[in-house]
Amino acid sequence: MLKKVIKKEILDNILSPKFVFTFLLCTILILLSVFTGINNYRSEKKEYESAIALNKKNLDGQPSWGALAGLGTKITKQPQVLSTLATGIQDAVGRNATVNIAYDPKLTDSKYDSNPVFAIFGELDLTLIVKIVLSLIAILFTFDAIVGEKERGTLKLTLANRVPRDQLILGKAIGSFLSLAIPLVIPFLIGLIILNLYPDIHLAGSDWARIGLIFVFYLLYLMVFFTLGLFVSSRTNRSSSSLFILLFAWVIFIFVIPKLSVMISKYISPVPSVHEINAQKDAFLQQIQGSAPQQVQKWMEANPREDSDEFREKFRKFLEELQQDLTAQIDAKNKEFEDAFQAKRRTQETLAFNISRISPASAVTFSALSLARTGIHEHERFLNSIKTYKPIFTKWVNEKMMRSLNLQGGEQPKPVLDDMPQFDFNPMGISDSFMLALPDLIILALMTILLFVGAFVSFLRYDIR
Repeated sequence: MLKKVIKKEILDNILSPKFVFTFLLCTILILLSVFTGINNYRSEKKEYESAIALNKKNLDGQPSWGALAGLGTKITKQPQVLSTLATGIQDAVGRNATVNIAYDPKLTDSKYDSNPVFAIFGELDLTLIVKIVLSLIAILFTFDAIVGEKERGTLKLTLANRVPRDQLILGKAIGSFLSLAIPLVIPFLIGLIILNLYPDIHLAGSDWARIGLIFVFYLLYLMVFFTLGLFVSSRTNRSSSSLFILLFAWVIFIFVIPKLSVMISKYISPVPSVHEINAQKDAFLQQIQGSAPQQVQKWMEANPREDSDEFREKFRKFLEELQQDLTAQIDAKNKEFEDAFQAKRRTQETLAFNISRISPASAVTFSALSLARTGIHEHERFLNSIKTYKPIFTKWVNEKMMRSLNLQGGEQPKPVLDDMPQFDFNPMGISDSFMLALPDLIILALMTILLFVGAFVSFLRYDIR
């Protein structure tokens, strides 16, 4: 009997105009998002390669070590191939950071800086389509699943044929969800085939595993709204009431809770602005730079100038030690400012995330970005690796700069970069990404189970008259 109910539900759904419209809409939107993601990734890859080449050219073209120390080296984040599915925050926060002897590195050159229109309309990616469009379609598939049949009289007729209620609700749930999954699965597979056919896009084994996990989260997310529709449909007596309640819940989950969580976290756990922190860093930098001439003058008074190689070597060593000390003070103070700021920011961020996870839309967004390595945790990992690299680079360039000083005048030697320490960034592994997404998996699974149990129990007690 269960198989017959499932088969009937699938046939009723896929032969309806609603299914045809849904399938065409999902196919167009999903393939459009894949093509958009591919074009964006290829463009970012070209920009990355150009930035690497330009940085090398700038470093090679510096006339002296002092000029190189002031200019610094530019670190560019390599684009993630799975940004084709989940764009994330990388376009908003920037992908370049300058590392030099003075300033604390920060990411710049956001895509929104060069073209503010992206900040208005945002990016079209698969996660956005699943989060908004497919969740709405799930509601439209289920809002009248029970109450609609009651209004049409078919529910009473079906139960009169001695179809057990538990098998009927289970069959309707399985059949309807399989029908709903088809408009996602088929275009998704076509999109992956297209993605794999591009010669300059290479998906490793771990990338395919990440894609599989992302797809599982998509299905779980749709199951939440699907079971929500079944639950509300089995608790109402009119399909219009069911649709109104579900649309209201959809708006709350998709738009209100994520925005409200940010507002609440800002109120409960305020964080100073980035401008305040940068102002503190700049003030300390000016203080350090102002103290340098005084220390040089003090040393000169204690060590009368002599026209000898011994004096010049002694002075050069003093300048090298002074430069290293001043740079260390700047780095230490910047780290102090940054650690205090980041601690407050992380508290606020964690609070906002936990509140927003009440919404399944936030849960699927966080999980997709974590698995695609385009979320906030990967951003912080990259920025922290730059800050770890800064003292290594500054120590190297300071030593080179001080050793190249020609206290007798004359032309400064041109920098040779053969032994320059290279920046190395290791993206997050799949196990770490999955652990970040695990709380969202549990939340989506629990929501699905609770809503289905609620729908199941409600249907067993449902008045079909």
